[in-house]
Amino acid sequence: MKNLILLTFSSFFAISHCQAQKCSDDSDNLINGRCYKLVTQQLTYSDARGFCHQADPGYTLATVLDKSTANVLSVLAHSVFNSSNGGQFWIGLSRNSTGSPWTWDDKSSFGWSNFGTQLGQNYVAQSSTNSKWGTFGSTDKNYFVCSYDPASVPTTAKPLSSVTCLIMYDTQSLGIDQNAINSYKAYFNFAHLVASKLNDKTMLTGYIDNYGYSAGLNDHQNYPTDDFFDLRGIPFPIDGTDDDIDLDLKDVDGSLAAASWTPPVTDQTCMIFISAAPEAEYGGTTIKSTYSSFGTVVGVLVGGATSIPGLSIDTNVIAAPALSDSDADAVVSKLLELLPTA
Repeated sequence: MKNLILLTFSSFFAISHCQAQKCSDDSDNLINGRCYKLVTQQLTYSDARGFCHQADPGYTLATVLDKSTANVLSVLAHSVFNSSNGGQFWIGLSRNSTGSPWTWDDKSSFGWSNFGTQLGQNYVAQSSTNSKWGTFGSTDKNYFVCSYDPASVPTTAKPLSSVTCLIMYDTQSLGIDQNAINSYKAYFNFAHLVASKLNDKTMLTGYIDNYGYSAGLNDHQNYPTDDFFDLRGIPFPIDGTDDDIDLDLKDVDGSLAAASWTPPVTDQTCMIFISAAPEAEYGGTTIKSTYSSFGTVVGVLVGGATSIPGLSIDTNVIAAPALSDSDADAVVSKLLELLPTA
């Protein structure tokens, strides 16, 4: 506690002296001219770095170049992260192997050092209690902090349209054996890829949901308007081959018709509906081209599916046979083409 009090006093100037600059996201923390975002997910170093790199506007894992920045981050982390992992959070410092040089994720020069006594591994985390650095292995999971230089973010770019979108994917059409679960994971990963691509083109909020098998009963009618960072943290819903169907495909249309956003939204709304199901599995139900909470609907055919009842192949359905980057780009392009003012 004594260390934390000292850190709090020493951090005031680091936060307050650079108010003329501004982070692109008001929820980020401006410290010594750099913007920092604390992410309340525990990931491996590699996954945390990938998470930061996919964010807008070009975050990296946190660069910490001086003692005052380290102190401020520890104070913030102490209040945001719980202590289940010993108060450690990843920063953007790593090396390829023992004996190789340390490098920052954003390629800043490595000069000032803040290592404590926990050495020997290749990935660096900082303590939220004393701001010291320790090293961890490639499979360890910690909270993490992303950062970027606000001076490098263009200020004259055209403002992005705000879009709130539900991305719903199939976890039903193939049953519940291990091969099916592997396919569902591919659809889940593709849903996240589409979300990332859409976030590149818009100010995305929304949710990623599934119909079919799930480890628990989920609320499919009150959707949160998660920002992109929170949306990326939505987990794969299936635990194993003994899971049951949560939302049956035959009931999806009724669920979507009754669904709403919490809190309510005033920007454009959409749904991207990813389906591998043959038409017979819909049991006579259809997916509408618009709902009260999802103004624009795009259907995505995966896993060999040829149609989505209620949606038109010529208008608002697109195939994604490879679940690839180019497939995700095509889905986003189709959606932006159909949105009223994208």
